[in-house]
Amino acid sequence: MAKAKKIKTFIKIIYFDEGSATDLLYILDGGKSTDKEEKIVTKTTQLAAGAEAQAGTKINLLTKITAGMGIDGSADASREGQSILSKAIENTVLTDYIRCAENEAKSHITVFTKCKPYAFPGSFTYFKMLTPYLTMTDGKVEVAQGLNFNLALMDQALSSGRGYYELIVQQPSEKVVLRFNINAFRNNYSISDIVKMELDYHAIYVGTISEHSLEMQSEFSEKKKEISGYDIVKSDTTASAATSLKVYDVILAGICV
Repeated sequence: MAKAKKIKTFIKIIYFDEGSATDLLYILDGGKSTDKEEKIVTKTTQLAAGAEAQAGTKINLLTKITAGMGIDGSADASREGQSILSKAIENTVLTDYIRCAENEAKSHITVFTKCKPYAFPGSFTYFKMLTPYLTMTDGKVEVAQGLNFNLALMDQALSSGRGYYELIVQQPSEKVVLRFNINAFRNNYSISDIVKMELDYHAIYVGTISEHSLEMQSEFSEKKKEISGYDIVKSDTTASAATSLKVYDVILAGICV
């Protein structure tokens, strides 16, 4: 008799894009956001009550929940209460997403297992991983002809000017790009950490990109001349030179067993 395939379980979460997961849950649920909000409020009340009892403090649960959900309420909720609320809502979405990914969303999600991604040399991600350590310097780096960046200011500029970063994963059959929301990392992890780890990823296919276009200088280079019919015909013989990679937006990343 064939052995049933074991469902892998996340035991440590490194990255979770709560916004994308919530959108997916609402879409597959037919837009029934009211039911979802009621479930979150109920579960938040239970979790916050448990935390309240454990801490031995009195917290106005109704105030915390209504304030966190954007409903009219007192603005005097404590920082501790907001932290409990935020974590409870996030964990509710996380568990709902994992259940959905194993069932109705299974056909929409691509799972990458035991991956160790890396940054494309000279890409925005490559510099983002370096700049936190280079802010103590006042050196400059040339990213395109005649264009120099101040390393001490680059980290601040990248943080405020770019929300998503790409990493490359080499699969047995192909090379793909995983794209990350820089604000979705959990437990103090960062994009610099995941290149050192073998993780499982849940992602959604969003399109393709030229590998060369990942280079930072490609976004600052002068525009190329207009392409003629001769260039199009000639490109057929050199198509292999420009590698097109599939791009996936990551929803969840962590350690699975």
